[in-house]
Amino acid sequence: MATSLDSRPRFFLLSARRGPVATPETSRSFWLLPTVLLLSALLLAGWLYVHFLEVHRHLWYNPYHDRSVHYLNSLKLATDLRNGHVLQLLHDVNEARVWPPLHSALVAGVLLLGGLDYRLAVLPSLAAWVATLLLGFLTARRAAPRGGNLAGLIAALFLAASPAHRAYATDIMLESLGAALSLLCLYCYLLTVQGHADETWKGRCLGIALLVLFLEKYNYWLLVVLALLVTEGVTRSRVYARTVRDVLEGIDWRRWASAQLRHPLNWAAAAVLLISAYVFVHGEQPFRVAGRSIALYPPHNLIHIAYVLMFLRLAPWWWRRGRLLVRQLDGRLRQVVLWHVCPVAVWFLLPKHLSYFVWYLSLADRAPHQHMDLLGGVRDYAGWFVQDYHLGLTCALAAAALFLAGLTTWRRLRPGGVAVLALVVLAAVLTPTHPNHKARMLHSWVPAVWVTAGLGAAALIHSRAAARWPRLRPWLTGAAVAGVAAIQYPALIAVGHAGEGGPHSEQRSMRDVTDAYLPDLDGAGRSLLLTTMPLKPMAQWTYLERRGGFDGLEERWYGFGNAGEANRRGFADWLRTTDCDTVIFCETTIDRDKVDSGPECAIHAELKDVLPTQTRFRLVVQRDLPHHACRVQIWRRDPSATAP
Repeated sequence: MATSLDSRPRFFLLSARRGPVATPETSRSFWLLPTVLLLSALLLAGWLYVHFLEVHRHLWYNPYHDRSVHYLNSLKLATDLRNGHVLQLLHDVNEARVWPPLHSALVAGVLLLGGLDYRLAVLPSLAAWVATLLLGFLTARRAAPRGGNLAGLIAALFLAASPAHRAYATDIMLESLGAALSLLCLYCYLLTVQGHADETWKGRCLGIALLVLFLEKYNYWLLVVLALLVTEGVTRSRVYARTVRDVLEGIDWRRWASAQLRHPLNWAAAAVLLISAYVFVHGEQPFRVAGRSIALYPPHNLIHIAYVLMFLRLAPWWWRRGRLLVRQLDGRLRQVVLWHVCPVAVWFLLPKHLSYFVWYLSLADRAPHQHMDLLGGVRDYAGWFVQDYHLGLTCALAAAALFLAGLTTWRRLRPGGVAVLALVVLAAVLTPTHPNHKARMLHSWVPAVWVTAGLGAAALIHSRAAARWPRLRPWLTGAAVAGVAAIQYPALIAVGHAGEGGPHSEQRSMRDVTDAYLPDLDGAGRSLLLTTMPLKPMAQWTYLERRGGFDGLEERWYGFGNAGEANRRGFADWLRTTDCDTVIFCETTIDRDKVDSGPECAIHAELKDVLPTQTRFRLVVQRDLPHHACRVQIWRRDPSATAP
C-alpha cells in the first residue's frame, strides 16, 4: 500500500544535539553586558563620526574608487524616489547586478530623510559597525560551552580596536554591513540549531538573514553558506546520508530519464547552454549571419534565457510535488527554504543577474595582470591582517594564538559553534586562492577569527588545569580581558586606518577638481563634461548631489563616434548643432600613461585639439590645479555665433 506524503516521517535536517547552557537567558547578567557594550559602541561611533566630519573631504582621494560607484547608485535611487520616476527606479534597481542593491537602498533611505549629502551616506556603515561589535559578542557567547561572557568580551575588544573596521565605519562601502550581516547569519544559525523543532521563527530569521546578506554582497554570502553547509555535513552527516539515500531509492530512474528526454524545455535549455559555451570560447569576435554582424559576447543574455527555461521547467514540478516535499522537512529548515532559497531563485529571473553572479564569484573577476598565486595571496593577506586589522604584530600574534586555542575546542562547542570555525577555515583557503587580491576581502570573515579567539580564551580559563584553582577563575578572567584591552589600548583611542577604506587625510581631496567647475554649472542650462582624468563616477555623483537629477548634463562618456577621426568629426558636428550652453574640459597635465584612467579618458583626449579650432564656444575660465596635475577649462556658447 502506497504511503501518502503527509503520513511519511519528517526529515529533521538541522542539528539537534543539546549542549551546555552557560548562562540562563532570563538572568540579569545575560542582558547587562550586551547593553553596556551597545552603549559603549554607540559612544565610540559618535566619536568616530565627529572626527569624520572634520576630514570628510579626504574620503574622496581616489575618484575611481568603488565608493564613488556605491554612492552614485544610492543617489540614483534617492533621486528617483524624490522625483517620482518609478520606471527609472525599477531600471536602476535592475542595474544592480555586480553589487546587489541592499546597501544602496539603505543609503538612499538616509538621503531621503536627511538630504543629498555624502556625509550622511556613511551612517549605515557606522550603524553596521556598532552591530558588528554587538553580534561578535553575542555569537561568541552563544557558541562557547563555558565562559561565554569572556569569549564575547575578547571578540568585542578585537573588533572595537580593529583599525580597518573603524576606517570602514565612516565609508560608503559594502564592507561594514557585510561583516555585520555575516555575524548575524552565524548568530541566527546558532539560535536555530540550539532551539526546539517547534521554534520555526528562528529558522525564518536565519532564512531572512541569509537573504539580506545575499542582497548585500555575493562573495560574503557564499562564504557563510558554505560554512553552514559544512557544519551541517559534519554534525549531521548520517542523517543527511540516510535522507539522500531514501530519496534516491524512491525514484524510478528509468521513468524519470525518459520523462526528461521527452520534455522540450530541457532540450531548449541545453541548446542555449551549448550556444553560450561556444560564444564564450569564441570570444569577442562577432558572428556573421546572412551578411550581418551579430555580437553575443559576453553571453549574459543567453545564460539568462537558459535559466528562465529551466525555471519554467521546474515551476510545475514545484507546484505539484516540490511544496509537499518541503513540508516533510524540519519546520526550521522549511522556513529557510521558503524565506531564502525561493526568493533567490526569483531574484535570478531578473535579466543578467545570474550570469553576473557567476562571473563575480568565479576566477573571471580579476584584472588582466592578476593571476592565481596561492603563496602570494597568503603573503598579501597575512600582511594586511597585521597592518590593517590589528594595531601591530603583537596584537596579531595574540589573536592568532587565541585563535589556535579556539580551534582545539571544536568538539566541545555548543551546537552550531563549528560554523564559526568552518567560516574561518574555508575563507582562509578560498580568499588567497582567488586572483583578485584586495585587503578588504578579509573584512567579512576576520570577525569570525576574533570570535574563535574569544572561544580560545574561554577554553583556556575553563580548562582542566585551571579547574584546580576555581577561586582564581574570576581573577584569570579579569586578567585576560585587561591584558587584551591593554595591548589594544592605543587602537581603542585612535580613529582607525585602512589602505582601501576610510578618509586618507594625508592625501589631497579630488573634490578640489569637481569644485573647480561645479559652481559654474548653476543656472548654465545644459552642460557637457569631458575629462582626460578618471573622473566619471565622481563627476556623476557630484553633479547629481548638487542638482538632484541628470536633466542638465549631456552624457557623452564614450565619445561621438569610433575612436580616432570619426570621434573628432562627430564632436565638431556636435559643437555646431548642440543647444548646450557650457562645455567643461578637465585635462591632466602629465603623461596619461602615468595615470590610472578609464576608457572615457582616451576617447576624450582625442577631442582636446578640436575645441580651440571651433568658433561656437569660447573659453571663459581656465583654472590650474598643480597639486592634482589638472587643468579645468570652461567654455561658454558665444551668443554672437549662430548655429548653421
